[in-house]
Amino acid sequence: TRRQGDFLSIRGGVGEICHKALKAYMITEKIPRESRDTTLLLAEGSHVLWLPGYRISEFYKVTENTKRILQVQLRGGASWQNM
Repeated sequence: TRRQGDFLSIRGGVGEICHKALKAYMITEKIPRESRDTTLLLAEGSHVLWLPGYRISEFYKVTENTKRILQVQLRGGASWQNM
């Protein structure tokens, strides 16, 4: 779950990659306040790689230059999707 200082890497308006605070992203995406602390995520330190159901970090997207892939599967049915 989220921690203070967590961020996502996203494409900005001009196409450059920038960091966006996870809190700001959750507000922008209208993720309900009461579910923000229980929403599951995959992170490397403070860098959020994947916010299931919403977004993957630009740094971790598969491209033609990708050499290794980490496949992660979230199991648990509807309970995590309704957070």
